Formats: sequence, structure tokens, C-alpha cells
Amino acid sequence: MENCGKKQQIKFVFFFLCFVAISECQNVPKTSQRYTVNLDLPAGQRWGHVLKEHKGSVIVMHNMLKHYLPEWTAELVEKVAAGLDSFLPEPYASEIRGMAEAVDINLGDLVIANIVYDITAFCTSTVAQDSSGHIWHARNLDYGFAESLKNITIMVDFTRGGKVVYSSTTYAGYVGILTGQKPHAFTVSLDERRQGNIYVIENILMLLLDYKHGLMSFYIRDVFETTANFTEAVKALATRPSVAPSYVIIGGVLPGEGAVITRGRLGAEDVWFLDPKVGRWFVLETNYDHWKVPPKDDDRRDPGNKAMQQMGRTNITVQALFKVMSTKPVLNKGTTFTTIMSADRPDIYTTLVRWDMH
Repeated sequence: MENCGKKQQIKFVFFFLCFVAISECQNVPKTSQRYTVNLDLPAGQRWGHVLKEHKGSVIVMHNMLKHYLPEWTAELVEKVAAGLDSFLPEPYASEIRGMAEAVDINLGDLVIANIVYDITAFCTSTVAQDSSGHIWHARNLDYGFAESLKNITIMVDFTRGGKVVYSSTTYAGYVGILTGQKPHAFTVSLDERRQGNIYVIENILMLLLDYKHGLMSFYIRDVFETTANFTEAVKALATRPSVAPSYVIIGGVLPGEGAVITRGRLGAEDVWFLDPKVGRWFVLETNYDHWKVPPKDDDRRDPGNKAMQQMGRTNITVQALFKVMSTKPVLNKGTTFTTIMSADRPDIYTTLVRWDMH
């Protein structure tokens, strides 16, 4: 019966992907490529096969990123690259170095990517509990340089002993996790906590000068490695200091297991849980504190909340959540991909690269 259920889930996702490819004529999504990263291999050998397939697009993307940062930061980035083991923890330093060596890409360019992606993402994430108690998680990931990122958007299954330990939607060349799932345990997405452009510079300096602070995307991957359930993951993600303020959106497998962690650099400032008993059957986060009014020029929250209410608790499906995440301006020109996931039904994990024609 369990295998039958899994086959039905896979079949549903397949037909759903066919449906959206045909019906969304103004926004034609495509399924991102999927790869396996074998954690049993030495760290420096894990990503070469991925980078070899995407080398040209990765180089184009990295050239764009170098123009995104202030010129004076180039020297600091090269300083990190030269002393990578001093600034970035393992296995991430070795993985980044291994990618650079595998395809002969400048190490500093990969360092830039792994810093900038972590602290500049505009996003919409929601966790919801349906009327049967199942937990669902959906997210859009937006960037100002979206078109180039769409070409290197991939899904990755991290395996150990031939079994999937956790999965992620990421960009070729990036080793942290901004969007991911640990089967039968929890799901996580990371949203930038919008603080103004000056914080980009401060975040980089903090990474360089204070070894106690790290990249949140690395911490998330650590949590996928070291924690077993929603409760442990929330505690871990709420407490470690990081280089940037952020929102961590997390869903579990049991009723009530959903939360938005509003983080400062030292840890959580607020944890906002699902509470269906008081009507809060979903929580939705963009890039602004949920207790404050979002800015008029970037209000994705209110349209997102309205779309969720219109869908309702009894109608949550992959297709329905995809429709919510396709609501304007939740979906916008900066949206690189949409991921739908549910940790207690890991086969649902689906990522569609978004091509907004407007």
C-alpha cells in the first residue's frame, strides 16, 4: 500500500508538471535539473560533475556578481579565497575549492557567489497545515539578476550510503542551502530580512572579521546533517549567530509544526508558530517583519495571504500551492523558481524554474 501511494504521488506530480507546462501560457515553467551529491566522497570531489555541465552559465553569473558588489570589496573577497579554511568551515571550504579546481573557475568568484546568494534573496515562503493535519511548504526565490540564475537552478539530492539524507534547490556553484527538505523530518527556506544595501557591506566585513558569525545557508545545511526533527531544527536555527539578519521558515511533519523565525545576527528575535486553533493555519513571510506593515512598493504579503485564504485549508495540493505562488506580485520578474515540498511526503518535492513573460 505504501509503494502504491508513492507511485500515485509521483504520477500526480508528473501530470501536474505537464499541466502547468501547457496551461501557464504567460509563465511557462520547467522542471529544474536534478543531481546527486554523494556525501561519502571526499568534499573536494562532490560537485565536479555538476559544475562541468553548467560552467559557461556559472561564469556568466559570476561576472555579473562582481559588478553587483562595490569595487573595494574585491580585495576582501580575494583575502577570503586565499585563506578559505580560516574563514569558511568544513566541508564547505573544501567543496568550494574542489568545484573551482574541477572546472578551472576562479576561486574568488565562487566565494562571491556563496556569500551574495546568502544575503540578497527576495522571497516569499509559506508553511500551511491542511484540514487533515498535513504540513505543506511553498516558496518563491527572487533575485535582481534572476535571468542568469534561472539557467543554473538545480535540485540536489544529498546521499549517504546510497540513501537520500536531504534535498535542496540551489544554484550550480552554491554549497549552502536556501531551500531544502529532510525526508520525514522538516523543510526549510531562508528569506532575506531586508535591512538596506549598507548591510551587504557590513555582512561581508563581519564574515571576514568575526569567526563566530557564519553564513546562514551553511548553518541550515548543518542542521539537516545534525538534527532529527522539527523541534530540534527550530532550536538550532534560532540560536546560532550569523552574518546577516534573516527569516527562517520551517515546516515539520506533525500538526502545528510550522514557524517563521525572525532572526537578528545573534539569534531569534521572534518565533511565529502555526496555531490552527486560533485560525492561523498558515504563516507567510516575505522580507519584512510580520508584525509590521509591508512597504507599498513591495507588498507581496497581502496578495499572498489573500491567495492562501482563497485556496483554503481543505484544498491544499501541489497544484493549488503553485497557483498561490503564481499570484502577482508574489510571482514577479525576479522570481527564479518555485518549490513545493512536504517533509512527510518527500516524493512531492518539486521545483519549477519560472519564466515570467510579462
